[in-house]
Amino acid sequence: MPAAGPLLIIGAILFIIGLIVTLANLKNVKRRKRIIATPTSPIAQAPGNGLVEIKGRVVPSEQGVLQTPFSGRHAVWCRVQVQELRSSGRNRYWHTIHTEVDARPFLVEDGSGQHARVMPAGANVILDKHNVASSGTFNDAAPHLEAFLQTRGLKSTSWIGFNKSMRYEEEILVPGDALYALGPSQRQPGPPVNDGYRMVPGSQLVMFHAQGPEGELLLTNKTEEQLVSKLLTGFIIGCVIGGIGLLLGFGGFLAAVIEMF
Repeated sequence: MPAAGPLLIIGAILFIIGLIVTLANLKNVKRRKRIIATPTSPIAQAPGNGLVEIKGRVVPSEQGVLQTPFSGRHAVWCRVQVQELRSSGRNRYWHTIHTEVDARPFLVEDGSGQHARVMPAGANVILDKHNVASSGTFNDAAPHLEAFLQTRGLKSTSWIGFNKSMRYEEEILVPGDALYALGPSQRQPGPPVNDGYRMVPGSQLVMFHAQGPEGELLLTNKTEEQLVSKLLTGFIIGCVIGGIGLLLGFGGFLAAVIEMF
């Protein structure tokens, strides 16, 4: 079965890869459905008794901002990643040696007359990565990068003193950024408001991460349309790869039948 064998093997490999990619993206498909099914609420009108979707701009809260360790920018949420270029046989790849997240509670303003408070701990934050710096041969790590590594038990050089090939990436959410948020919410006591006649007790919408699949707090600086498209991409790629694998496998099967006769 000289012609059919390779087709069957390649088809089976592609089908398995496609199946793995598709299954790994099922959660994103469910997220996408949840996004599409949830209407956007103005912050001032959001009831705060369950799942809510808001859109607005990031505003620092009374807890202020943090300074990102690589670029030095002021942000309310930051994820940093340090990667090292490694080799395995003829293959070279980037291996993540350190990841950490830092965040501050922040506010969202949408022009409705109220601010929502976002508690980002545990949130699923979707942002673009930015390669802030790199180091390697004839390119020493900057002093602040070396200090960052040392405080975490890492080094930019090998045991014989040669520079490792490394890159330093950040994902950050800064004041003024557009924000899309979807997740659990509740109303908590807020500053007094004037109802036109007198000052009355006010309330503030608070969004947070909770337990369970419906308790996910999703945050991004992408538009809702961009997010919906991004969440579907991996699922489609997996289906396409799996479909190609099935076609190749079927072709191999037909070739085997023809060769038998």
